Amino acid sequence: MTVTTGKRALVQLLRGEGVEYVFGIPGATEIHFMDALEEAPEIRYVLGLQETVCAGMAEGYARATGRPGLLNLHTGPGLAAATPMLYNAKAGAVPLVVTVGQNDTRLLQRDPHLSGDILGMGRPHTKWSTELVHAEDLPLVIRRAFKMALQPPMGPVLVSIPTDVLQQELDFTHVPRTVVYPHLRPDTAALTRAVEILTAAERPLLLVESGVARCEAVDEAVRFAELTGCRVYQNWMADVNFPAGHPQYLGDLDVNAPAIAEVLKDVDVLVGIGCSLFAEGFFNPALPSLAGIKVIHIDDDPWEIGKNLPTDCGIQGDIKTVLAELNAALDAALPAQARQQAQRRAAEAAEEKAEARAAAQARWAAEHDVVPISASRLMTEIAAVMTPETVIVDDCWTSSGVLRQILEPNKPKSYFRARKGGSIGWGLPGALGVKLGMPDKEVIAVSGDGSAAWSMQSLWTAARYDIPVTFVITNNATYGQVKVVRRLVLGDYPLREKHEGMELDRPVMDFSLLAKSLGVESERVADPDRLGAALRRAVGSGEARLVEVMIGW
Repeated sequence: MTVTTGKRALVQLLRGEGVEYVFGIPGATEIHFMDALEEAPEIRYVLGLQETVCAGMAEGYARATGRPGLLNLHTGPGLAAATPMLYNAKAGAVPLVVTVGQNDTRLLQRDPHLSGDILGMGRPHTKWSTELVHAEDLPLVIRRAFKMALQPPMGPVLVSIPTDVLQQELDFTHVPRTVVYPHLRPDTAALTRAVEILTAAERPLLLVESGVARCEAVDEAVRFAELTGCRVYQNWMADVNFPAGHPQYLGDLDVNAPAIAEVLKDVDVLVGIGCSLFAEGFFNPALPSLAGIKVIHIDDDPWEIGKNLPTDCGIQGDIKTVLAELNAALDAALPAQARQQAQRRAAEAAEEKAEARAAAQARWAAEHDVVPISASRLMTEIAAVMTPETVIVDDCWTSSGVLRQILEPNKPKSYFRARKGGSIGWGLPGALGVKLGMPDKEVIAVSGDGSAAWSMQSLWTAARYDIPVTFVITNNATYGQVKVVRRLVLGDYPLREKHEGMELDRPVMDFSLLAKSLGVESERVADPDRLGAALRRAVGSGEARLVEVMIGW
């Protein structure tokens, strides 16, 4: 046992948890932490210019590695500025450990500058929040924070650390980190019930979401779909939860879109895996009735099961483990007739997908040379510079559907998009975190102009730390996603119409000039014939580069 200070014990605890990077912006309440961190060169501090950037990087790193990202914030204002990205991380079950510097406890009753109700601010966006009073509690609390961040359902945790706690002395002995084995098996009665329902199914539909990727269960989800012949949709594609090129994969299921009625027509079994079932973005009075549809819901988060829909068979457990055991039970129990029906359903889904893709390819061909540049031309050119190891970070919203259709991400951790939190601005900093977590991969971030404007400061961090990401910004001088939702709510209209609060056209931002001012080489492209060469100059350059694309609808 050694007598040491709280700040040195904290750094030693971070070493023991395998922390590689600390993402943050320090202030007066972090001075002692930063002092101790300088004695640990193996832990790299990555400075952002705004807390949205820091939190986005931490989330990207956590999703790329599967380990908690460490986010270091400066008291009340720093936490407040990071909350849009913490909102995303909480909704998307991303493991983060957030340390927030707090004023000296001897000052807190005097309302010191920059203080605030850190725990009250943090609780809506974290699994657990606490504030330290004694340095002796640091080992217990920091180990608990890392454990809880990874414990299903994963998510952010927050530890408020007053400056005097870092200066206090304590008797400290380092002990190994807590190891938890979270792969809980399913109840055998639940498996039996699920097999009964699926054996009798005539038109099953499979809905997947980020829980599949989170539990590394993509292969098991594919095996399940092939055994049952399910038509497969994604509730919200934020990761590769099912290979986009698979013949049974039919794209997004938007419960607010008019097509939902046709998708659900004749469905008799709905299987949700790692997803929220029918968590609409806004009220849809035309949502078809689900009466008569049996529901099977598989998740590691008990809150989701039965939350929105009466569920005939809810199975709680590690999704990979549940699917492996369910697949084995189905393989043993399915009669020959049920297997034949599953093969027929799979063939029908593949035919439908092929027809839809042929129609889409015809549209893309017609858009190939239009000006402003079409989203389909941009994504086709990005596909041409990719390799099988390229990783895409998607924050381009209105162009996202075309991106996914053309690039067809199939491999786990080859595609990242903000999860169901949906706060914009994640893509640029998220890509930096992904690259730091996957340093051997080529990373291309595709962001809309609205999202990029939230977190453009990310490019300074990319230049400062030599993080080689290719940034592609689609500039159509509008909040296009808001217009798309307006059309769903108010009815059809030309998306090029101008509407209050939805235009970014006076002035039109020049992201190429902004990038150069932040230390990143860039170019602006308006001619579709120049696009391919611009992308080839950026991708594989070994440095951060930006290509701004003047894009149309």
